[in-house]
Amino acid sequence: MGFVPPRSTRSPRKRLLVHLSQAVETLALKKAPVTQVVPLTGGLKGNVKVQSFEVDDGEFSSFENISKALIRLDQGIYGRCTCCGGRIETDVLIETPLANRCIACAHQESHP
Repeated sequence: MGFVPPRSTRSPRKRLLVHLSQAVETLALKKAPVTQVVPLTGGLKGNVKVQSFEVDDGEFSSFENISKALIRLDQGIYGRCTCCGGRIETDVLIETPLANRCIACAHQESHP
């Protein structure tokens, strides 16, 4: 097996993709895929086999949070609090790559 850098030195994108991969693997272990054969469009001939999974609200929310974090990363605002715009602490992002609130805003939300 190759060298795996410590978690703290891996890029945010890699940490998020690890979360995505783990979520997909967990889903695949829990549920059988739904398979459909869909005809190709746009002048193309033939069919394509599409496999999907039915997900519950919690599973959907997990995928949505990963997607939103990747979008924030692409927009250059990953690591910024979605409430106040301040910086999310690096140790928080290393431990919880999906974090979207700084400690102060997260605390304020949990203790209104």
